[in-house]
Amino acid sequence: MSVRMIDITSKEPVYREAIATGFLRVDEDTMNELMKTGVSGLGNAAAIAKVAAINATKTAWKYVPLLHPVPITYIEARVRYEKDGIRMAVLARTKAQTGIEMDTLFGLFTGLLAAWNTIKGCSRTCTPEWVTNFMGKQVQTCGFSRVDGMFDIKVVSKVKSEDRVGLSLGDFEDNAGGAPVVTMFDVTTEPTYYGEASAKGFIKLREDTIELIRQGRVEKGDVVTVAKAASIMATKKTWEVLPSCTLTT
Repeated sequence: MSVRMIDITSKEPVYREAIATGFLRVDEDTMNELMKTGVSGLGNAAAIAKVAAINATKTAWKYVPLLHPVPITYIEARVRYEKDGIRMAVLARTKAQTGIEMDTLFGLFTGLLAAWNTIKGCSRTCTPEWVTNFMGKQVQTCGFSRVDGMFDIKVVSKVKSEDRVGLSLGDFEDNAGGAPVVTMFDVTTEPTYYGEASAKGFIKLREDTIELIRQGRVEKGDVVTVAKAASIMATKKTWEVLPSCTLTT
């Protein structure tokens, strides 16, 4: 099955805007700490999330194989701490030949992931347990994290217009504060070890879209193959998009 980018050569640039929102579910103890001091684990989760989201929105085309690079002209990221997690919104604008909703969505996802990476440094976010690894050895694992995952990640608004429209995050309150602390774990003297991790997710699609995927009739080509290749590529480059993530070899 073929894989291709959409040909936008003959399209005229127009104003395009998009807003994406999402939620990182976190245990109440960690959220109490964040709302009280602004810092948990590796530092200020909101500050790191915003920087990561803005940078990822600008560079989404590097990591999403069929995405066109576009000259993004404005990005705004906001974070709201709630009792059971972190809610985030990202707005992006451009004047381009193609939309930026996927760029905005990628930025939002990366921002929440950066927040997750930041607060997982807090000892309360893991419950250690013993498991058998892929080599058949008993090892201690992080077990069940008190960060339960990311939810409701979606584009909530998008605009394509000859004239600037001006979407706004005005009704999304940013209540995150705290000292601008940003750190990494010092692994300089840590021994090399075998590591394993698994992650899973779900995209909600219309039934007719799922049928198009099954029949191989999606305009851009083989959805599953592209998704697998992109996930492998992104896993290898996580350290590039998450500010506090260490390069592993």
